[in-house]
Amino acid sequence: MAEFRIYLRLEPRDHEQDLQAGFESAVYDPVWFLARQWQMGEFQGENASTPVWANYDLRSRPLLAADSRFDPTEIPAEAIVESEIDDWWTMGRRVRLGREAAAGNNLPDEDNLRFHNPPPPYEHFHGQYDGLALWRAGLMPADLVADLPADAVPAWSNRQLLYQQDESTAFRTEDGTRLVVQRHHGGRMDWQAVDALVGNDAADPQTDSREAVPTALRYPGAPNSRWWQIENAQVDRGSYVPDSAHTATAILTELIFSHSDDWFLFPVTAKSGHVVTMETLCITDGFGRFYDSEKLVDDNERMWPGLQPPEDWALFRTSPLLDGDKGLSAEALVLWHVAEFPLESGPIERVQFGLDEESNLLWAVERVVDGRETASRKTDEPDENEHPKFRTDKPDPEISTMREYVYIPGQGAALFWHPYELQEEEAGGRPRRLEQRRLLDFTREKPWPLPEPQAKVLQAEGEGPHFIIPLAVPSNGIEVERRWQLARDMKGRPVLWIQRRRRPLYAPPARRLRFDVMAEAVEK
Repeated sequence: MAEFRIYLRLEPRDHEQDLQAGFESAVYDPVWFLARQWQMGEFQGENASTPVWANYDLRSRPLLAADSRFDPTEIPAEAIVESEIDDWWTMGRRVRLGREAAAGNNLPDEDNLRFHNPPPPYEHFHGQYDGLALWRAGLMPADLVADLPADAVPAWSNRQLLYQQDESTAFRTEDGTRLVVQRHHGGRMDWQAVDALVGNDAADPQTDSREAVPTALRYPGAPNSRWWQIENAQVDRGSYVPDSAHTATAILTELIFSHSDDWFLFPVTAKSGHVVTMETLCITDGFGRFYDSEKLVDDNERMWPGLQPPEDWALFRTSPLLDGDKGLSAEALVLWHVAEFPLESGPIERVQFGLDEESNLLWAVERVVDGRETASRKTDEPDENEHPKFRTDKPDPEISTMREYVYIPGQGAALFWHPYELQEEEAGGRPRRLEQRRLLDFTREKPWPLPEPQAKVLQAEGEGPHFIIPLAVPSNGIEVERRWQLARDMKGRPVLWIQRRRRPLYAPPARRLRFDVMAEAVEK
């Protein structure tokens, strides 16, 4: 039996050859569109014109770093401020240079010159020569470290547990202006991270005269100037959070809800690693009229007296370093290369700090040391024959026998927990501080000192034990991490450094130390 299938399809058929109707963009309800245009403020008449040309003079001052091998015009600012001593010595360089130095050279057979339980994945190199240890001991051949760069002056303060620049690490300009990074917690560092101490302005900075074409400001959901288009319905203007602390967000929110479409922008080209200042500005409109920056200030003061912004007001302003100084001018802006989304390693170190009011101590707890969790880290245990515990047996379960008790000096000491004791201010000496101490295991017949801290964050900067100022650690505690960071400079070359980052904790770490403990004794 034959089967026939028939398909029917409707196709448009144009009976008119005139395309004028399609170009007319006719609508069935033009009154609705007119009402919508009125609602968007497109019928508001203003005594204004459209800017078509911008002329401005830009003054540029290059930044200079304290270390000559760091160029702020090329290297990210984070790498300059956060770089620390010996961060050139990666594990790969330490292994490679250690092998090359051992080949053909009679090196002393000492344990402090070799790797001791290196972090993964370098366990295979346990017992081999460490290039960094050989270099510190002066045993590294000079030809192997010919390209070794000079060490940077570290800006990290182990006393305050944050980055704090001083005169030796501050940025400078040719006219003597100093830009100092204050209380940087690690991470992204933009222009607002610095304070300024203005110099004598004796140098003659470079000034360029430039031109630009203004264009209308566009943002998601902006009203379209064409009469037959409206805003995108998928844009949620309510997602712009009105935050008074961010002036730019407040201005954008005001712009959106005022339905203004007469804002214009023009690009200002400037080099990275410079302090730029716009000296003059002249705008030319579509009628050929000129609007000079100084003339606009005078006209606005005449038309709206008493409604002008404060003197030297600016949206972006670098604060002064010292009281009484004005800092950079209102027209000046610090531009430098910021490391956008750098590649970072796992934590090399993670140390937590917290105040323990019950023990009246500050605890520094090593969670990660040398890239490994301290719970899985191998530690040197005491000799049980030389340091036996007070009691290792269990008490007699018979309740009718006479009970005897022995005195145990202390309990609760644990590995990787390091106490800091409050020391009051000394006359003519150090200020009030939290000074590092060392715990002893008193649960043994012969007290055994617990290992000293290994984290770089807990090492003293000079002579004596490491100490922290009391205001450096809040009541909820903080956590300090060290990680490798990899980014690229302005020329695309890789830049590697170790970053320390400070974060708050929800609750401080605490450990209960018990003293004068009486434990039940049993005859052996």
